[in-house]
This record gives sequence, structure tokens and C-alpha cells, in this order.
Amino acid sequence: MTTESTETTPLGELEDVLDDVEERQLERPEAVTEPLAPRTLFLHRRVVNIAPERIEIRPPRSAVVVPLFGVALTAGLLALLATSVDTFPFWLMGILLLFAVVLLPLSGISLVYALMGANIVADRGGQNVSMKQRFLGLGIGTNELIPFWKIRELLVEDEGRAIARAGGDLPAEEFAQWQLVLVKKSGTRHVLGSVSTPRQHEEEGLQQIFEVAEAFSALTEAPIRGPIW
Repeated sequence: MTTESTETTPLGELEDVLDDVEERQLERPEAVTEPLAPRTLFLHRRVVNIAPERIEIRPPRSAVVVPLFGVALTAGLLALLATSVDTFPFWLMGILLLFAVVLLPLSGISLVYALMGANIVADRGGQNVSMKQRFLGLGIGTNELIPFWKIRELLVEDEGRAIARAGGDLPAEEFAQWQLVLVKKSGTRHVLGSVSTPRQHEEEGLQQIFEVAEAFSALTEAPIRGPIW
């Protein structure tokens, strides 16, 4: 008898917790009065600039650190080669020069992209969303243009929640991982941005990502589905 009561109590508490979670899952954040009002929002490694006619998702200013280091390193190598041309072996100079020739343009392009580039641009005038097809994480390459009429929905989902697997459901992760996904009518998915928050503050992360979703929805006239997990 004692064993049965001991096992029943935690199971009942677990069911109460799950019920509370389900109730929270059904709640959407309050709608923004003016979703396209000019402002800047911050997601994980992304800055979202919102305007009535245009939305840009670009890298943060901190992205300039690595390319600046590459430019500085290249300048140092070239200076070293220029001042030590008589002391370095010829084969070593060739290797250092080749390294500098490859590193300088990559660092320069990455620096320009970090300062002025954008990963994603939604433009009302062009009636499309431009997705940068990047090379080696840099802002170079081709653009994929997605017309507004090809967008099926904007999906708000949490990857940190339980995921159905063959062996059952995995428990929710310690951090909520909200992400905004553009889903084309063909079913192709494009992640526009994400934000991670501790599970006890998941509503704050949902509010952040949902505000971006409302702006994209107002500009593209695509419906929002979610939050789901």
C-alpha cells in the first residue's frame, strides 16, 4: 500500500505540471499596435531593422571582430615580409605570401559584409524576400528571391520542446529555442532568425520572435502559425 501511494503522488504532480505547460502553449503574445513602426530588434546573432516599406536582418556589429583580426594579421605578415626579405628562407616567404594573398580578400569581403551587408531583406516595392546564399559564412554569392505570393506561412516554433521520436518524446530542453521560419508553398523552409532564453523565461523569448513575425506578416501578408513545438 505504501509503495502504491509513493508512486502515485509524483505522477499526479507531473500531470499537473504538464497541464500548466499545455495552457501556456496555447497563449500568443499580445499583438503589436503598429508592427511596421520603425525600430530595431535583436535576435541571436542577428539585428532586425524594421521600416514601413522594408525589413532587414543583418549581422551584429560584433561580427567585425574576426575579419578585422584577419586584416590586421595580413598587414602584419606583409610588413614582416617587407622588412625581413633578406633573412627569411625563400620557401617560407612563398608560403607566407600565399597565405596573405588568400586571407586579405576574404577578410576584406567579410568586413564589408559585417558593416553593410544584410542576410535577409523583405522589400514591399519589389514584393519579395531576398535570402543571401552565403559562401563560407561570408556575405558573398547569389541571392534567392522569394516573391510574397510564394510564401505559405510564417512559422513560430520552439526546437527546445519535446520532439516526437521512435522511442517516445524527449523532454523539453533547459533553454527555449524560438525560431521564425518562412515556409514557401513548395514546403521549403528558411529560418529568418532565432532567440534562446531560459525555460522559466520562455514567454520573453516568444515575445521577441513574435514581434519580428508580426512585422514580416504585415509586410508580406503571409499568415502566422504558432507558437508550436
